[in-house]
Amino acid sequence: MNAKSGILGILDTVVKVAFVLLMIMLISKYSKLAYSYGYQIFNQKPVSTGAGREVTVTISEGDGAKTIGSKLAGAGLITDKKLFFLQERFSEYHGMEKPGTYELSTTMTPEEMIIIMSGGEDALDTQKTAEEKTVEEVEESAEGLAEEASETEEDTEGSGEEEASEGEDGD
Repeated sequence: MNAKSGILGILDTVVKVAFVLLMIMLISKYSKLAYSYGYQIFNQKPVSTGAGREVTVTISEGDGAKTIGSKLAGAGLITDKKLFFLQERFSEYHGMEKPGTYELSTTMTPEEMIIIMSGGEDALDTQKTAEEKTVEEVEESAEGLAEEASETEEDTEGSGEEEASEGEDGD
């Protein structure tokens, strides 16, 4: 009986260790997947850069995010329909997509596509105009700082010459 209980004890330990290792592997695998999806939800990238290609997509009445994601993936506008579903879910435009036919580009991010399908191009134009204004403000600010720096540099050079000439007069 002692040998039998010893073998069962060892077998029990081996099964527990195998279970723990399996759980560690699964947790590791799905943690990496969750991180990847989380990163891509908030760091959206278009399918292509440069000129891209325009694609016409029709959204029907009652189409949800999963159906829209399937249509966009089929048209080559997005790479992952499950990821699009999550991006739409966490978007401020969640559930606001309107039926219609839309001209979308492979250079658009999923968020831009959601904006167009939710509020039309006016919403996207407003967003792009705000981004352009921000860029212009930064450029103007940089130009102003550059002008101030060059003025300060000129003032510094001029005062140095005056000090040198004063030193020569003192001898």
